Amino acid sequence: MDRFDVAVIGAGPEGLVAAITLAREGLRVVLLDRANEPGGRAATLEFHPGFRASPYADELPAIPSRLYRKLDLARHGAILAPSPASVCISPAGESLLFAEEVRLSRTVPAAIFPGVIAFREETEALQSAIESRARLPPAPSQRRWFASTRPLARPARWPAGGWGGASLEEAIVARVAEPQFRLHLAADAVSGRAVSPFLAGTALHALAPGIGRSGQPVAGLGRLGAALVRAAVAAGVAIRCGTAVAGIHVTRGRATALAVAGRGQIETAAILSALDLKQTLLHLIPWNTLPGAILKRIERFRLAGQRARVLFALDRPPDFPMARESPDAACGPIHVVESLQALSLAHDVWRAGVIPHAPLVTLRVPSFSDPRLAPIGKAVMTATISAIPTHPFDGGWTDAKRAKLAAFALGAAVRAMPGVEGLVLAQHIIAGPDIENMLGATDGDIEGGELAPDQALGFRPFGGTQWQDGRTPIRGLYLGGPSSAAAPFLLGVSGERAALALAADFKAARLR
Repeated sequence: MDRFDVAVIGAGPEGLVAAITLAREGLRVVLLDRANEPGGRAATLEFHPGFRASPYADELPAIPSRLYRKLDLARHGAILAPSPASVCISPAGESLLFAEEVRLSRTVPAAIFPGVIAFREETEALQSAIESRARLPPAPSQRRWFASTRPLARPARWPAGGWGGASLEEAIVARVAEPQFRLHLAADAVSGRAVSPFLAGTALHALAPGIGRSGQPVAGLGRLGAALVRAAVAAGVAIRCGTAVAGIHVTRGRATALAVAGRGQIETAAILSALDLKQTLLHLIPWNTLPGAILKRIERFRLAGQRARVLFALDRPPDFPMARESPDAACGPIHVVESLQALSLAHDVWRAGVIPHAPLVTLRVPSFSDPRLAPIGKAVMTATISAIPTHPFDGGWTDAKRAKLAAFALGAAVRAMPGVEGLVLAQHIIAGPDIENMLGATDGDIEGGELAPDQALGFRPFGGTQWQDGRTPIRGLYLGGPSSAAAPFLLGVSGERAALALAADFKAARLR
């Protein structure tokens, strides 16, 4: 029977950051994952001989520079290169937005340039404020673990400004007058998600954009995962992959051990789960452990897959007309979208479990930036299709439905890169159930829950002091995955925050 100070469940980025943080605090840590390789979302897949791409996303949320340096990720091989530009193609026209302000001024009409800059500056200021709030030390644990329903102290507020209640459309229209650029900014914010830009609270998506600001490591997201693994091994973390956690033993309200499928159990003083809220508290602990009121809150927490991916192996690099004058245009996301109204309609039918007729498709050709992702002379192209339900109302994912996803992706690619349809050597389709099976993410939701005012920042997963800093109603069980603050705004922060709270409780002898 093994004995550790802490067991961390889930070897994705959040779990790896949590394990590194705990090990550096002097605790003996074991990190468990049911997959055969660590890394979780930070993975690179060889989907066709010689062709590699990131299967779940082209980018993850940004890692704060403070945490990047603290983890020493550059030394471990994770050099992140932010996208130099993004492109939007719609029936109304084409637009190109550069990350650099000087280059941006050359592609954006002078009349709307100040509004685009204002939009960026406001979102960046709020992102910095969120990161500053995330750096606050964990609050002291309550003397009686979840014994009272009344908060003991008012938690420090998470900043969101007026964006927390505004619609995305309102936030953009107030600053940018030209319709094509409004659509472009909206697509940057919601890529990979199902979002109606007209609903209150959706402006939050601009503070946690689906693409563009976090940066991509050379060789795909697997390089980031490998760097985190190396940092964990250097810190002394014991990593056990191919190890499925079957349950968490709870005795008198205290987590005491993990049941491991086919391998007995692991005794531990504390457990940190980097899985989502429902995987942790509905699937791993006995059903009668939590009070009924808390169970109902957990059941009402909204988790739902919102994307599909198609990976293409191409016989040669495609011709992208916009890249002839601006080569960097090909090194970032390329959105193919109809209109703001189409985004809204796609969200509405997604909620009904229906595949939309005109979803937002975001294309990338990662081999433009890193030719090593494909054999010499060949290319890799990815497509992220937004507002795709994990469980369609009319049954499972048949071959016909998967073919429809490929048709969406290729149709969008042809609009951006005419002739690309004749270059396809192979395609690999990843729908919500595939993400659910590969990552163990509830309903294929890789972001740990819907991004909405009642499930964001200080309300993630729930408001009040009792859930802050990753503590759960089970003593000794912490939640440091994508369902905790500050996900999905920042990568690694929820794991770090929960780990620091756990370490503080351990050192204060509250877990012994």
